[in-house]
Amino acid sequence: KLDVKLTVNEYKTLQERLNQADRLEILDEEERTTVQLYLNQFRRGYRHMEVVKMDGEEADKEGSAAQAPDKPKKKKKLHSYYGNKDDLGRWFAGGRRKTARACVWLTPVARPAPTIASVSRAVDEAVAAVGLALREAGLGPAAADAAAAAPTEAEIEAEAVPESVTFGEVLVNGKPLADYFVRRTDRESVVFPFQVAQRLGHYYAFLKVSGGGSTGQAEACQLAVARALAAATGRDGHYSIRAAGLLTPDGRAVERKKTGKPKARKSYTWVKR
Repeated sequence: KLDVKLTVNEYKTLQERLNQADRLEILDEEERTTVQLYLNQFRRGYRHMEVVKMDGEEADKEGSAAQAPDKPKKKKKLHSYYGNKDDLGRWFAGGRRKTARACVWLTPVARPAPTIASVSRAVDEAVAAVGLALREAGLGPAAADAAAAAPTEAEIEAEAVPESVTFGEVLVNGKPLADYFVRRTDRESVVFPFQVAQRLGHYYAFLKVSGGGSTGQAEACQLAVARALAAATGRDGHYSIRAAGLLTPDGRAVERKKTGKPKARKSYTWVKR
C-alpha cells in the first residue's frame, strides 16, 4: 500500500509502531479521528478512499441514531421452567410427567392458617396461666375455677373461625383437590412440596393440568408446585425442596410399540410350521 519495499525488520518495526498508535488514548476528538483514519489505511482489505467513505457513513449513522427516539424495550418473556413472578404478584411454574402437563399459580395467604389444634392449645395455656396467678395471689381454688370457666379471647376466636373455612386451598382445573384426585396418594403427592418447605396453608394454589392419567397429572402438579414454591420461599425453601428431590423431573415414559410386535417388547408365540 505504501509502494515501498521493506525488509522484515522494518516491517515488524512499522507494525509495532502502528499498534502503539492504535492503543494510544488521544483526548482531542478531531486528532483522534485523524489518527484513526490514517491507521485504517494499513488495515487489511481497505483502501484510503474506501476507509474515508466508510467512516463518513458510520458517523452519519451514529448521528441519526442519536437523534432518533429510543425504542421501547421488549418485555422479557418469563419462562415457567423455573418459578417466576408475574405482574399480579403470583408465583407460577410448569411441570410435566409422562404425557401430562401442569401449570400452577401460587398466591400468598394474608395471614397464616389458624388450626383448631393451635387454638385449643392457646386456650389451655391461657387457662393454666390464669389459675396459677390466682393461686399465687391466695384467692383460693374457687376463684381459680371461676376464672377457668370464664371465656377467653382465644375461645372467642376459635368460635369465630368455623371448621368449614379453608386457608391455602388447592384448586385443580377449578375443582377442589379432594374432588379432582380421588386417590389419597395422588393428593398427598400434590401437597408434599408444601409439607417439605413447611408452608402448608400459606399459599393458595391454582392448578391447570391436562393429558395423561391421574398419577401422571398428580406428579406433574407436584413438580410445578415444587418449582413455584422454591422460587417463592427463597434460599431456605429451595434447599429443602432440592434436597427432597422434588425439583428433578422424572423423564421415564412408556416405551413405544414396535412394528411386528403386540407391545414394546412382547412378541407373538413362535410357531415352527
